Amino acid sequence: MTLHTSYRPVLLFVALVLAFVPGAVAQQYETHLSVDSVTVGDRFELTVVVGHDGTREPVFPHDLIPDSLRASTFFTLGDFEILGVNRSGSRNWPSGGRIDSVIYEVTTFALDTARVAGVPVGLAANGDTLQALAPPAFLRIGSLVPDDATEIQDLAELAAFERSWWPWILGLLALAGVLYGLWRWRRQQQGEINEDIAPEPVIPPYQQALDRLSNLQQEDLSDPERIKPFYVELTDILRTYVGRRTHVPALETTTRELLVRLRTSASGTVLPDDVMKEIDKVLTHSDLVKFADLRPILEQTREMVDQTRTAIEGTESAFKAEELRRAREQRAALEAAQYAPEGARTDHPQPETEEV
Repeated sequence: MTLHTSYRPVLLFVALVLAFVPGAVAQQYETHLSVDSVTVGDRFELTVVVGHDGTREPVFPHDLIPDSLRASTFFTLGDFEILGVNRSGSRNWPSGGRIDSVIYEVTTFALDTARVAGVPVGLAANGDTLQALAPPAFLRIGSLVPDDATEIQDLAELAAFERSWWPWILGLLALAGVLYGLWRWRRQQQGEINEDIAPEPVIPPYQQALDRLSNLQQEDLSDPERIKPFYVELTDILRTYVGRRTHVPALETTTRELLVRLRTSASGTVLPDDVMKEIDKVLTHSDLVKFADLRPILEQTREMVDQTRTAIEGTESAFKAEELRRAREQRAALEAAQYAPEGARTDHPQPETEEV
């Protein structure tokens, strides 16, 4: 993967155009990638440059697309997924023009080649926006298949296995379980078994998540082969807790689908943006380790446990505060009904509180 060390040639080119083209028509749009090629899931930078006469304000893609860069939200340009704005800048030139630019953090999951046909940009003045497309951008995608992989082989013959006795053993165990259940039910019917069997206590989701995180923190990560199972367990802890606490199917959805469901469900009014951002950060980083073969350093892997704990504690605090608010509202409504004048009282039942 080859990195471009500077964006100065692009800005110099636009500056030269502004120097020799009259101000009324001096408009130049450029796109630039920080790499020539990547593998699936790598992050890189996309630079969009607008050169103009200075009488208008630039409108970049994240300004044209409403709510495109809210916390925990992506938007796409062609095959590129825009993760955020790294930095932006503006420069005036003595000849009477101005260059504005923005640098996005980008990733892609395309195969072979990633491209964007044109980047939408605009120039605005007095409520009027001139829209245009910056030049297209292309990027080669490297293969994840090892270079020494051999060609596809012919199908091998079916292997012969000895007859397994496990189905018979499992069938006998199942039959024995059924017979024992019938025998126990009959004794209960006859009154011979009177003891009460206490149900197994259910561990609250918050306590269960903290216990599992404490156990995970004791894992020995000196073996690189333990990194990926570590992230599998980490995401399972976070998804299990979020699913139990918010009643959203967190284990059966992708990271993006989970974030969308959290925002569109009742939990969307409970969870603050910083907590949503922490959940997104943990799940997105873990997905890159599990599916894009990202190799994080050991200190970063340890820090992910603390970030996960922060996301869980923030979620728990938000829901505790919401439950306390609802309890106060219900108590206030009951007290108001109790001390209301006799003629003002009604027999209508109190509205049920929504479960969070």
